[in-house]
Amino acid sequence: MKHSEIVIKNYQEFLKFLKNKLPVYHNSNVFFRDIHYGVIHFLNEKEKKSKYSKAESIAGIVIDFLEKEGILKKIDSQTWMLNYPEFLTPRVEKKTPAAVKV
Repeated sequence: MKHSEIVIKNYQEFLKFLKNKLPVYHNSNVFFRDIHYGVIHFLNEKEKKSKYSKAESIAGIVIDFLEKEGILKKIDSQTWMLNYPEFLTPRVEKKTPAAVKV
């Protein structure tokens, strides 16, 4: 199995791996190097070594896949917005102070 296939077939696990390593949330920016280094470390955990330049091309393949799935939305050549509602941050509701009786 190709290294890119390992990441693509396990893309949900890969995204969770990134989230554990980086501040990645729904609608947050993700940069090429985040994914590139994520690929290197993810494959290392799967006991698959990947050289820097090879991981760079794998990152490009993974990004193309995630764009087609609608998970990444391209902002510019190095930046994408993550569209992954599973990574929504919980809303913190502000408590209104109780009315003070005088």
